[in-house]
Amino acid sequence: MNIITQNGSTIRSVAISCLAILALALFGSSALAQSSGNFAAAIHTTQCTINTVGGLPDSGSLNNNGGGMLLNTFIKTPNSQFTTLLITPSLVTGLFTNTAVTQDMTSSARTAAVRVYVTLDGQPVLPATSATPGVIYDQRFQQLSADFFSHIATCGVTNDCSIDVVLSTLAAHSFNFVATNVGGGVHPLQVRWEFECRDHTGAVVPCTQTYTANSAGACAGPGTVTVTQTKAFSQSGGVTVQ
Repeated sequence: MNIITQNGSTIRSVAISCLAILALALFGSSALAQSSGNFAAAIHTTQCTINTVGGLPDSGSLNNNGGGMLLNTFIKTPNSQFTTLLITPSLVTGLFTNTAVTQDMTSSARTAAVRVYVTLDGQPVLPATSATPGVIYDQRFQQLSADFFSHIATCGVTNDCSIDVVLSTLAAHSFNFVATNVGGGVHPLQVRWEFECRDHTGAVVPCTQTYTANSAGACAGPGTVTVTQTKAFSQSGGVTVQ
């Protein structure tokens, strides 16, 4: 497997937007091996961090916003049946959710998520599909409810005041995407991430960069993408898609 530039020349390394793409030959053949493969990696060094100093207006804020391209290149594969690419993006991710309630709004919810998209020849790579092209690497739903504003003066007497916090989280951080029966030729490969934030109604809203009350944000980095070329054999099970 080779990583090549858009003008068609084969290279061993190319820099794309602070990405280092390394092409290394691994997995030497042996008498017992059923396949041999190649390995490539992309490294993104941007750091996602949290402001952990308490008591400040931006306490808990994240230092990296946006979303971006982790790898944008071309993969050259041989004319061989059952050639399979194992594409593994790994990311440090951060989520921020701030939910606040008032007398006029006694319940509030926020959602933040990081999704990773891998496409080969412009098509989503399994387990992603056209219907669900992105895989969740990190997602949080946070809801805060308080029902005592109308009778706060009697809370100590009636004991019927409450605050309820709901927090749900999904996380992957590293995931194997499998491109089966790739076929020979030159294949455009893209790996990117997106941040998705929603308000209390469930509507998608821009992720915050100011970290105020009732907002949500996300960050990602550092991260790596590894691509391994191998061969799947039907007699050993091959690749099963469910």
